[in-house]
Amino acid sequence: MRAQLTTNSVVDVFAKEFAKFLNRVQNQHADMLGSFLIDSEWERYKPDASTVVKSFELSGYAIAPRDPSEGMIAKADSSFQASRSLLGPRGFRTYVSTIYKAMIEAWLTTRDQQLMTDILSMALARASSPGRKEQVSMMDNSYRRFSKTSNEILNDLEKGGYMILPDEATPHMVAAAVAQTAEHRANAKAIGADPKYLKTMYENMLGARPKECRPLD
Repeated sequence: MRAQLTTNSVVDVFAKEFAKFLNRVQNQHADMLGSFLIDSEWERYKPDASTVVKSFELSGYAIAPRDPSEGMIAKADSSFQASRSLLGPRGFRTYVSTIYKAMIEAWLTTRDQQLMTDILSMALARASSPGRKEQVSMMDNSYRRFSKTSNEILNDLEKGGYMILPDEATPHMVAAAVAQTAEHRANAKAIGADPKYLKTMYENMLGARPKECRPLD
């Protein structure tokens, strides 16, 4: 059973996944000794795991909770007091959560899954061949042999409650947020279905994502 993100940082989860994967590569099967080594030595892979998170960020992505944290909701629009007063604290929180989830659903139908798989596959290739760390690139497609494992890890990431999202809302995501706002008269009256406002709100929330979603300092 894979690590759950509810009790680990994203870096920890990737590090444990790397340890499991490399144990299988080296031993061809998951034996008792290998399982013990995974539990006791997975931290050695934290630098590689942190590099994965950084690679996603450099590629224009951010890892964030599927359900927004309290900190993310609080930072969504700290200056727009009119919306808070008209909707009330509970109404504003519900509104922000609903918009955020609508954007995620739009992202799931339009994202480039292959690009995210490739980013993780290259990280696995570097981790499995330390001597080639600087050589693995998009031009060397040997990393694609790790695609199956990468997809499994990314699926587990989502099952654990986290998403790899674009650091800026895409047009499809903004359109979904506008439509969601317009469907609720109270929200539309208080805030208006303003695409620029909704895009900024999303980016504010990602900027306030929890520390456990970020690479090591």
